Amino acid sequence: MSPRELPLLFVRHAEAEDTHVLGDEARSLTPEGRALFRQHARKLARLTPLRGIITSPLVRAVQTAELLAEALGLSRVEVHPALIPRRSGARRILKLARELGTGFALVGHNPSLEQALALALGDDLQAPEKLRKGTTVALQHTGDDGDFQLVWWASPGRALRRYDGDR
Repeated sequence: MSPRELPLLFVRHAEAEDTHVLGDEARSLTPEGRALFRQHARKLARLTPLRGIITSPLVRAVQTAELLAEALGLSRVEVHPALIPRRSGARRILKLARELGTGFALVGHNPSLEQALALALGDDLQAPEKLRKGTTVALQHTGDDGDFQLVWWASPGRALRRYDGDR
């Protein structure tokens, strides 16, 4: 599979604990979230190889990215500030996605990840569904202009859904 054929994945972090004594940034995955995402990551690894994984620095996102890297046989993940949840995060995420191109997974948070997905797909096509925890959305470049099209999406414990263009 050539790098041009690889998808770009948007991945919402897996289920995390509700609170942490050290604050929101330190919230880690729950045991159930870890187990469900580990199984999900194995399914993703059978669907597509990746060249790299870029993640938010928040603990729950890093842990999700590490599970995905393990399933894909990648040795490391890279932390990037564009994936920190913030009010203007969607444009930063989309800019990073366009800079990286295909073959990468971006692991982040809602609402900025959902908003970046909506920007990537254009105003006439909304995200396939609410990005539940652990949901992965695969995009493909449509040309040199940096536009994307939806290919498929999958959530932990649910079947893969392919986009047929008629939504």
